[in-house]
Amino acid sequence: MTNKNGVVRFIALFCAVGVLTGCVETPPAPSATATPVATPTVAVATATATPEATATAIPLPTQPPKPTLTPDVRPAIDSPAWFNEATLYQIFPRSFYDSDDNGIGDLNGIREKLDYVQSLGADTIWLNPHYPSATYHGYDVVDYTDVNPDFGTLADFKALLVEMKKRNMKLIVDFVANHSSDTHPFFKDAFKNPASKYTSWYRFKDDKNETYESFFGISNLPEWNHENSDVNRYLIDSVLFWLGLGVDGIRCDYALGIVADVWKQLRDEVKAKHPDAVILGEVFDSRPSMLKQKFEQGFDALFDFPWYFTLAGGPEDVGKGALNGRAPAEFIADTYTYQQLFYPRGAQMVRFPSNHDTNRIASSVDGDARKMRLAAAVSILTPGIPIVYYGEEIGMRGIKGTGPIYDEFRREPMDWYASETGTGMTTWFKPNDRNNKPNDGISTQEEESNTGSLLKTYRALTAVRNQHPALRGGSSQFQVMGKDEITGCEACLGVWRWSDTGDEVIALFFNFGDAEHTIGFNAPKSSPMPLPGNSSFIYGQSSSTAGLVIEPWGTIALRWAGK
Repeated sequence: MTNKNGVVRFIALFCAVGVLTGCVETPPAPSATATPVATPTVAVATATATPEATATAIPLPTQPPKPTLTPDVRPAIDSPAWFNEATLYQIFPRSFYDSDDNGIGDLNGIREKLDYVQSLGADTIWLNPHYPSATYHGYDVVDYTDVNPDFGTLADFKALLVEMKKRNMKLIVDFVANHSSDTHPFFKDAFKNPASKYTSWYRFKDDKNETYESFFGISNLPEWNHENSDVNRYLIDSVLFWLGLGVDGIRCDYALGIVADVWKQLRDEVKAKHPDAVILGEVFDSRPSMLKQKFEQGFDALFDFPWYFTLAGGPEDVGKGALNGRAPAEFIADTYTYQQLFYPRGAQMVRFPSNHDTNRIASSVDGDARKMRLAAAVSILTPGIPIVYYGEEIGMRGIKGTGPIYDEFRREPMDWYASETGTGMTTWFKPNDRNNKPNDGISTQEEESNTGSLLKTYRALTAVRNQHPALRGGSSQFQVMGKDEITGCEACLGVWRWSDTGDEVIALFFNFGDAEHTIGFNAPKSSPMPLPGNSSFIYGQSSSTAGLVIEPWGTIALRWAGK
């Protein structure tokens, strides 16, 4: 379901960017004048970040029957059900945990820290490239069916999988289909050798095979020629290899660079053998039209970059986006409307405050802990599949360097210790001008013992999500609240979520502003579903018993449930 204000904004936005043609914005229908309803008294919970808190019951007035829903005629994606329930944790393996004391994170180190990953409420790991590579980042693949010796062996990879399966955890690996390394044996054979059988595997621009198309002009990333079916066969076979070992899905790097037929062939072959494998795409674009296009080409799930750009401003921005009061909350509301009206049914949206290609969210908000907590809450509690970039849960900073070193500053070693020394600490990148330093208050060691730490906030949020069916994608539905449904807080985003059975309904409120507000909110009138029973706080609290008062950059979650 959607609210009428969201639909009107949705049409207006798409008319503005030329996605729809012949659009005329229709104003909302006039509503009858009504006497304002007093905000119900809400009892204050005893804690601000506990998975469950009790509150005095709120008496509910008689509720009118809800309207019949219009049939949804959008095309449907048969996406894997398990992924709707997932909470992801992204690991850049070189930076995470070092098991053999050589300064480089590795696969055995990840296996040793699975308890930690699970303590965050995460049950799925997205692993940045683990393949043999000539660079630190791994997106220049030399061998698509082996493991980078810096990270271990294929046996180590299998051991990680075995341990994850014991814990009912899932693993997603990176798939780099646009380009290879210039040290890949096929490219080495073809470079300056027109007689090579691999000449047609790459996009050479001259008859001497000396110049070629590459990823954004980067010479060590020559692009595959996807017009050659042998290339696509080779790449798809590599995906089937990893899925055959027990991997649960792939994250497709730079999905925009590959033609539609390749993705459709990949989907057909993957789903024929591994129907529950998730195909997750990176469509690094702020336009919903581009995501819609890729969903139609065979992806189960996409990272919600329009949501990210609205939240944080952009990959190199600081002080921008809704998290810094530079975009209205209703713009975030619109990204949920796209999901309901524009993308196919079953489309799975992965929402993230930052990743390895962006400035870390802690730097984007200049270390403001309130905004970091809000970023965590809105990504974890709202519709979609949340992902946490390693170190984000402790507030690690990261801003793109000015050169000649750039993204390494966004991928610094995970801070396990206050001193940045100790068992498992990686040391591969530690320049004096790095973002994270010893004894800066940002480490798991320092935050484990601090009840008010960001780490504890992340754990509380994922616990709330995991404990309530209404907050998990596979067993919940949602509706964004319109401006006429919550008053007194222009900076607030409101979202209804409810379980498929209707026995749990949750109202979420997020304040994207630096002032406290009293929210005017008539729950029985606004709720898209009959409210089952009485309400209680499950996250956050009102600072007053006389109304729903939300603090600056705050989050409140109210739950109604039957006995």
